[in-house]
Amino acid sequence: MQANTVATLYHRTIVDREEHWARSVLPAVHWENRKAVNVLASGLLAADSVAVWIPDTSVVVESGDVLVKGRIIDEVDPTSFTMMALKNKYPNAVTVTSVDLYDYGSPFMRHLRIGAS
Repeated sequence: MQANTVATLYHRTIVDREEHWARSVLPAVHWENRKAVNVLASGLLAADSVAVWIPDTSVVVESGDVLVKGRIIDEVDPTSFTMMALKNKYPNAVTVTSVDLYDYGSPFMRHLRIGAS
């Protein structure tokens, strides 16, 4: 896999019914923006999405986490800088919708494939 960028992961945990976001920088990922359209009975619906390959299978990524292309230093805090503010500041921030673990083959082939939109 050829890494083409750095990404920042905001991992969501819920403690006592409050969201907490842990930020971590992923130094080498392969990020692809995809343009697509889903056709529904009522018409067309845009389905732009992102595919991200992470060559480190020890990274914990779950559905609902947020990925941002680039090295981001902003910390998400419910009182001063919310997730909504982060998504407004960085238009390339995407929410993880799927995580696939490919842990077979040689250690150099193992990776995570993340789907997000």
